[in-house]
Amino acid sequence: MAIESPEYRTVYKDNKFEIREYEEYVLAEVEIGGDFGSALQKGFRVLAGYIFGGNVSRDRIDMTVPVTEQAVSGEKIDMTAPVISSSIDEGKKYRIAFTMPSKYTLENLPEPADKTISFRKVGKHRVAALRFSGNLNGKSAMRKVNELETWLVENKYSRKGGFVFAQYNPPWIPGIFRRNEVLAEV
Repeated sequence: MAIESPEYRTVYKDNKFEIREYEEYVLAEVEIGGDFGSALQKGFRVLAGYIFGGNVSRDRIDMTVPVTEQAVSGEKIDMTAPVISSSIDEGKKYRIAFTMPSKYTLENLPEPADKTISFRKVGKHRVAALRFSGNLNGKSAMRKVNELETWLVENKYSRKGGFVFAQYNPPWIPGIFRRNEVLAEV
């Protein structure tokens, strides 16, 4: 059975870079303090608990991909795509998110038992994407941010907000076979 992912259309491709148009979707998200790696692990556990029945109605929700992570700045910015600051370091808060299956809306999602979980509808939007393999950590994330930012500037794209990191594979998949992306709304 295929794992659901947000729908998008590739409108431009330049080697490993893409410009995509995403359809709307709903995110379940949680904010977690810590470093890049530990925040992802903690946030994943909270959200996995929710979809595996840790909700008031004890409903199980199908897993989707990707799992996303972004740094949370001191001020909350209402965006149509997740945002990450340009620095990734210890002691920050990160927003970890799961895309909810397309059959769910904000109105029919099961109520979470863990009140740190919130939901957000993301409208149609356009992003620049850089796909890569390997293990994702704070250091490799910054290298990919710099690579995407350079491509955006060279190709005269204006970025709206910051960056989001998307991971598509479970942790036991070897790095060479892992699909990761860094995304920026344009």
